[in-house]
Order: sequence, then structure tokens, then C-alpha cells
Amino acid sequence: MKLTDLRDELNTRAETTDETPDLLAGVHAKITRTKRRRRTGALGAVAGVALIAALATGLIPGITSTTPQPAETPTPRDYSKDGITLPAFEGADRLEKGWIGRPGESKLDFIWTPEAAQDTRFEGICQSSASSTQYVTISVNDYVVGTNTCDTGYNPDMPDAGIGLQADSALWLAAPAGKPARVVVQLTDQKGRVVNNKITQLALGIYRTAAVPTEGAPVQAPPTSDDDYTKDGVRYRAKIGGKTLLGAMVADRGRNQFEFDVTGTGNAVGFNPFCTVTNAGQFPEYQLAIKIDDQPANKVSCSGDTIDPGRGSYFFDGVALPAGQKVKVTVRLENSLGQSVARPQDWIGMGIYDLGKRRTVDTTSLEELTEHSGHKYRLTQLVSVEAAKADHLQLSTPADTPFLVSYGSTAAPSTEGNSDVVHLTGLGDEIGDQAGGYGTVGIAARPAGTAKITLRDFNERPVKRPQGTLFIALYLPAD
Repeated sequence: MKLTDLRDELNTRAETTDETPDLLAGVHAKITRTKRRRRTGALGAVAGVALIAALATGLIPGITSTTPQPAETPTPRDYSKDGITLPAFEGADRLEKGWIGRPGESKLDFIWTPEAAQDTRFEGICQSSASSTQYVTISVNDYVVGTNTCDTGYNPDMPDAGIGLQADSALWLAAPAGKPARVVVQLTDQKGRVVNNKITQLALGIYRTAAVPTEGAPVQAPPTSDDDYTKDGVRYRAKIGGKTLLGAMVADRGRNQFEFDVTGTGNAVGFNPFCTVTNAGQFPEYQLAIKIDDQPANKVSCSGDTIDPGRGSYFFDGVALPAGQKVKVTVRLENSLGQSVARPQDWIGMGIYDLGKRRTVDTTSLEELTEHSGHKYRLTQLVSVEAAKADHLQLSTPADTPFLVSYGSTAAPSTEGNSDVVHLTGLGDEIGDQAGGYGTVGIAARPAGTAKITLRDFNERPVKRPQGTLFIALYLPAD
């Protein structure tokens, strides 16, 4: 082992500015490789004696003559190149990996080693003067993290919010902690097709997301039990609010079809898909086709955001299964044209849940017992009004306890493809618009107040011929 090897490693690392600093790990790796190659040979008299003396006296910190020790994580620093800067910190978020491409590059391709499965934000930057709308698609080990619109200008004082993934994201199945992962940042159109131009510059910052106190309803890890179905790190919980698992299966990685049996209870069931086949474009591309006893039952878009599928609340209503009757559930991965597709790097799964007791407003049903952020809440009040008779509705909210509000309209989308908008106010910053179906917000303990919903069209004008029923529901803690 020559001391010049150490100097060479230092110089190489200093020149590779796009890599997140990891100096000692690289030194350890190089020394280990060199020692293995030369184990049968003798050290040179001068260099060998000098190195052995340095190791023995600790003149080279952290390097020993046995197994290399793990390196401490270096303090990050801002990374700037060709007019783009990736800050070492954005608020409390810490830069884990940065990469800035040259002007004219339409693709970035590099290696990143995740430290752990943790909350992570991918901030893609696309600087372009192209007149047509373009997108930045980010993938890790072929798992599509997400797609962002390409901005026509870059403002370092106004960073993009990026794409946030949680510590239970399905990404960590494809990119396990401690193993090198391939990251690709690609310029694409809205259908995910590769675009090449010479007037674009791409960059990506991968940030460890700092934990921040929640301003909404309290959060805890969802409860688990020995009755849960688990495989390859994916968990279908036996109970989620008032829903009960009837059966589930996660196929071996790369399989595009599977089947399993469930026994009905006489109640309506919900389909809860798991599918890591994410889309590179802006339109749904993959789906899971479900059959019950070989009869088509439903088709649902791929949803694999979390390894706890119940946390994502992707439940699609299905038929009621006869009590005591065993049925065969078949699930197949398809593209948007209904054709079977193979994805060797991905997982698919399905959970079938008894939906439990529900309360109905027209054709919409609300759970009597639901889960939000790991806590249970029970429906205590539900008010509704025909939209033709009133364009607003309100409900009193309690003091000194967290609660949920579910709100929406049973009106079907208009013939133009747009739904009327239900606007929620009265809950501080927790306001929102719901177009079709219903939404739920969680509120922290606060003084008593009033939640109000108002029906408007997309231009915030009163609806001329309103349809359906407006409703608003209150849920209180049931843990």
C-alpha cells in the first residue's frame, strides 16, 4: 500500500464535485481493495514501514490495518455550477446528494446510496427557454419518483417544493438503504416520452426532510397486529378504522398476475391495490384488473406510494360478497389499453376489505369508523341539503379536541367533464376545494367554531342548475 494512493483518492474526490461528499468511505474502500490485491506480496521497505508506523500511531485517523470503520457523515455545503446552486440546507432540510448537468444535457444519470429509509425530498430543476411544455421525470432504480413541470426560468431564491416521499414509501423496496442506487433525471413530454433539446439545463437535489410538528390532527404510527398480512416489507393491516381484511396477497417481484381466495361476509367490500409500477407521464398508464370468480369486477390505477397500502386510503368500492361464500380473486397488471404487461423490477398486490358500517347520502357512503394519521375517529354528526335548495351548509365544531370534517357533493361530473366545486371555510388554514366525491381534513384541538361549505363553479360563480346533495360530517376521536 503506497501513501500516494491516499493522495490520489483525495485528489479524485476533490475533482468530482457533483458527488455528495463521502471522503472517508472512499478512502476506506480504496485501501481495502489495494490491500486485497497485494496481500500475497511484501510492502516496499520505505513506504511499507512508513504506512505501518502511521497506522500504529494513529497519524491517519479512522484507518486501521483491519476492517475499515464507517465514516462520519460530512457537513454538507452549497453546490454551485453553471448558474445553478443547490443549497446545503433549505430550512431544516439537509442536502444528501446533488447533481447539476451541463447546459444542453437532457438526461442526468448518477449513483446515490441512501443512508436509510427516511422522509426524503427530490427537488428537480429544469431551466429551459423552450416554448412548449416539458417535464422532468425522476426515477431511482427504475422506480418513478415523480414528474415536475419544466420552468422557463430558474430563481434560486424561490426553490421548488419538490417531490416528497415518506419513510414508508415503496421507493425503499426498489432502493434499499446502504446499497448504491441508479438515479436518472430525464426531460420528457406529458406522456413520459424522452425529449432532447439543447436549450435546457437539469439539476437535482436530494434532501433529507426534517421532521416538523404537525398543525393538523395528531399523528401516530398506525396500529399493527399479528393478524396482518405481510410480505417483502409490505403490510396489509387486519383492521383499518372500521374496515376488516378478508384476504390479501403480494406477488413475487416481477410477477404480473396472481390469485387468492376470500370468504364473503354479506357486506360490501373494498379493493385496496398495491403496485410499484409508477407512471413516467402525466396520464395513468398502468392498472390492476380484478376478477371475482373469473368475472370482471373492477380496474384500478396502480397505487404504490406506501408499503402500508391502508395508510394511502386507496379503497375502491366493489360488490357485496355473499356471506360464507368463498370466491377466487384474480389480479392482473395491464396497460391503459387492457393489455397484459411484464415489469420484472416491480411488485403488485391486492387487499380485499369488508368496508364495515357506513352511512349513506344519496349514492355516497361515509364510514362510521375511520382512520386518520394513525388514529381512529367515529362519525358523530352528518348534515346534508339538496343543492337545488341551498348552495351552502354549515356545522358546529367542538372545542379542545381534535376532529375530522368530511365534506363534498353527490353531484356527478358535468357533461363538459368538470364538477361543481365545494369550498370549505371556517377551519383556519385548513380550507380546500372538493370537485366530485368528498374530502376529509384533520383539525387539531382548538376553540369551538363553525365549518362551512359553499357550492360554486370553477369560476367561483353560483351554480345555475345544481345537482345532487351537499353534505358535511363531523368525526370525533375513538381511540
